[in-house]
Amino acid sequence: MRLNNDLLVFDLEATSNQENADERPAVQTNNFIIEIGAAFLDRDLKLVDTFDRLVRPEEPITPFITEITSITPAMCEGQPLWKEVAPEFEAWVARHCKNIKKVRLAAWGNYFDVPLLRRVYARYGLSFPFSGTCIDVKTLALAWMALSGRRTDKLGVETVASAMGIEPEGRYHRALTDAVTEAKILQRVFADLKGGFFAPGPPGKPHSYFRVEMSDAAG
Repeated sequence: MRLNNDLLVFDLEATSNQENADERPAVQTNNFIIEIGAAFLDRDLKLVDTFDRLVRPEEPITPFITEITSITPAMCEGQPLWKEVAPEFEAWVARHCKNIKKVRLAAWGNYFDVPLLRRVYARYGLSFPFSGTCIDVKTLALAWMALSGRRTDKLGVETVASAMGIEPEGRYHRALTDAVTEAKILQRVFADLKGGFFAPGPPGKPHSYFRVEMSDAAG
């Protein structure tokens, strides 16, 4: 299976307005990026390169965020602001493609990462360099989970990766770990769409997955 666009699978960690690590905020403002991780996939869905940077926010990193991500204020102190990271990030993407506008963004749920990326570009008066379309990895994962007879009400990156037998290359809720895992989930979804099928099993059990392969042997 070959796509018409290269894919940029990315994940963001961000600040929140929550001050108490023991309570989930009623509203998470997510004003500033504190870490970006990305995996560049070519049109054959092969991993080409990865990008990972901590970013200094212009508001505190609260205990709530540190508890989730393990990113502390000290880790981001002295790191560049997004307006300095953005050109580096764009240059990294441009090294792997002919036209950055033709690269298709991919993220886990387009309701968080893409709007946040756009907001932070706008905050610093930077032109958003990517196209307006984005693949929602979570939606494709939902389809895979449903077709394989698995539960679809719990669709975190960790849950789907576990169902696919994907081991994380680091700690979940760190941007690069999540981005690379999401890239592997995409690879698995497209691989299964290319040449396999799911067969029903016993009631209440996941469907079994089978792949049909052609043989060169005579007979």
